[in-house]
Amino acid sequence: MTYSEIQRLEKRAQHANQQSLLDPEALEGYYSKQEQKDTGKDNPFVYFYEDIIEAKLLINFKEILGTPYYPNAESDAWCCLHICDEFKKLSTWSVSGWLQNALKFIDHMVLHYIQKELNELPKKYSQKGEESSRYQQLSEKPTEIAKAGNKLLELYKLRNGLEHRTRTLPDGQQMILKPKRAEIRKTVSKLYPEVLHVFISVYKEKNKASI
Repeated sequence: MTYSEIQRLEKRAQHANQQSLLDPEALEGYYSKQEQKDTGKDNPFVYFYEDIIEAKLLINFKEILGTPYYPNAESDAWCCLHICDEFKKLSTWSVSGWLQNALKFIDHMVLHYIQKELNELPKKYSQKGEESSRYQQLSEKPTEIAKAGNKLLELYKLRNGLEHRTRTLPDGQQMILKPKRAEIRKTVSKLYPEVLHVFISVYKEKNKASI
């Protein structure tokens, strides 16, 4: 049963004073999610991360990342949650703003990993911006983190496709292309959780004492 279906059933039951007819397990799941949302603002980093991966975050990112990486990432997580507080409910119309902030959330972890875990400075590749250069740098590592780098490069292209949509016609006129938002949303729903799982895996390996 979906979240929206539970909401509809609950409202109908309240109106008819028949809550006892509802599935107790369904209601328990609904109230559990509501409680999670209510407390999410106290720790948006963890709420956002757990909502994406659909599991408990069994790693202490606050301790591992430290300042300024963790509080800055938390701020961008909060921006994402203001757009959509459940990843599964992210609409095709809000994916653009959400993805922009979601990449910023990851960028803090990317910078921490490059600068603190690898002890490197971010590289600048020709014909690439700062963000895509960081992702490229990760993608060239002979370790698991390369998977995150490659997926982030794909997500970065999707974000650019949503933002830069002007096409100049042969006669000099311009038009704004309509993005394939449904396809983009589908790709984001697959790739973004995979990126978060990679970061859990690599940080677990490097920081076993903090888990």
